[in-house]
Amino acid sequence: MKKSPKTKTSPIKALTIRQPFPELILRRRKHVEIRSWRTHYSGPLLIHSGMSMDAEFARELGLNSEKLTTSAFVGVAELSCVRPYTREDARLLKKRRAGGGWYPNLFSWVLEKPLRFPTPIKAKGQLGLFNVSASVRKRVALYVRELQKRSQKAKSSRTPKERSEAVKKASARRTAEKRSKAARKAWVTRRLSL
Repeated sequence: MKKSPKTKTSPIKALTIRQPFPELILRRRKHVEIRSWRTHYSGPLLIHSGMSMDAEFARELGLNSEKLTTSAFVGVAELSCVRPYTREDARLLKKRRAGGGWYPNLFSWVLEKPLRFPTPIKAKGQLGLFNVSASVRKRVALYVRELQKRSQKAKSSRTPKERSEAVKKASARRTAEKRSKAARKAWVTRRLSL
């Protein structure tokens, strides 16, 4: 009897962040995580809430430090890119009450589409970017798939400019007669929808 080959899942990376910053990321107030180092990794990033917390800073930002989760995986976000930290990033963070202050030689880890786990997964964090265990990967697989679906949907939806360019290209390949028929059909469709 043949055994079916096991499908190898790609490792999921995680980053430990001190509270209140994971909470701000999950509330979409903090769109970048500021680090002194860069990574070439992009994709799903588990957000681990570190053991320590800056309770006074949390209060300044309008958060109740007693309700913030520590020492657990609290959510996942899409790490889309890592770029130099700019003054514009600092202004936006300050405007959203998510920190602020510009310092040179730092990097913005751009986090998109954050998803909060309904139940935090208690675990120890690590320094730097780290791989998570198979048991944690299994528990978060549903959320990672949801995040990837959202990312694919965002990539597939074109901007109005991209759509008009695609229409122009398609129109250039048509004969004059086909362009005329398409224009009449579009006109009739618009008239019927009024």
